[in-house]
Amino acid sequence: MGPPQPSGTYHVDENVIIKLPKPGTRIVHALNYGESLWGKTAKIIAELPSGEIVNYFLKVVTLGDTGRVMCHGEYESLREIHKVTPDFVPEPYSWGSLATAPETYFLLTQFRDVGEQPADPVRLANRLADLHQRSKSPFQKFGFHIATCHARITQAVNTWEESWCTLYSKNLGHVMELAKQELQWREFDIVCKLTLEKVVPRLLLPLQEEGRHLKPCLIHGDCWDGNTAMDMRTGEAFVFDVCSFYGHNEYDTGNWRAPRHRLSNKSYIQNYKKNFPVSEPEEDWDDRNLLYSLTFNIGNTIYIPGSSQREVVYDDMTKLCNKFCPDDFRAEMSRLKWERLSPASLGAPEPQEEKQYEEEGEGKEEDEEEEEEEEEE
Repeated sequence: MGPPQPSGTYHVDENVIIKLPKPGTRIVHALNYGESLWGKTAKIIAELPSGEIVNYFLKVVTLGDTGRVMCHGEYESLREIHKVTPDFVPEPYSWGSLATAPETYFLLTQFRDVGEQPADPVRLANRLADLHQRSKSPFQKFGFHIATCHARITQAVNTWEESWCTLYSKNLGHVMELAKQELQWREFDIVCKLTLEKVVPRLLLPLQEEGRHLKPCLIHGDCWDGNTAMDMRTGEAFVFDVCSFYGHNEYDTGNWRAPRHRLSNKSYIQNYKKNFPVSEPEEDWDDRNLLYSLTFNIGNTIYIPGSSQREVVYDDMTKLCNKFCPDDFRAEMSRLKWERLSPASLGAPEPQEEKQYEEEGEGKEEDEEEEEEEEEE
């Protein structure tokens, strides 16, 4: 993945200029820089009162109140990470709404020269593990002080919970509800229900049972290829487009599982495990990793144009249900089958989504490579 390229002049809004870090700063030039699914990004070249030339990065999101949550959430996420490991993220300066379009929001940060993407596996794993290890939750609980957004999804993490299982269940359940409204697919509804009720407690409760302590770690929240890079000036790995909260450190590697990401290269997870040992029970690691991949892949399913993750997510949840609650899974699917064969339903048209899936065939895997460039920044 090549670095973003500047192109064309960008007009800087009055409210952005007001919130530049140093009063009296003069805009020399501004350029469109890179791409965003949800708005625009720009590089601002400015002159400080001292005469020094500096660069800023500007993100503008045109999604109304969702844009507000996205910009505010990313600003607070960057602030928290910057406190722990300043060089690992761009320094955040300000956020707010545009003077010319009050329902459009912006985020202003330090400009970092994006080089190779994704970042080097050794350096990325080392720095991500360092963030996880040195961060401290203000209440020693899981959650965050405000809502943050993964892509366009407002995460249900703006609360504080003693139990990681409780927080993850809330957020995953919220994401599932959004997907169920979009997909209208009853088999999907069943595996969602069983995953929440049976699989999540089975895999996450043991992390804090039998005397085990699980540290709430400050996490990136959307760590994939396009949100990591090597800094062209310093040669160090850094990350951006964060949507943080305090959670299980392994959650950040759930997005590395997808073959569409180059972070799925085994060198990334191997190097991460060298820096941060696997949580106990260690034998559950791969199943937890699959569970943690669900929020990312469901988000991809409902918001990324042309996504092929619909069947992948269904198959992944089916795999977990067959392993951890097989009797419940068979009973629910049998009940659905008999409902469709009942006299009341024989004359009813088959829901379009369910019919399409049956025609495509269960377990079908789609080629994911084309989606890499379309993931949320």
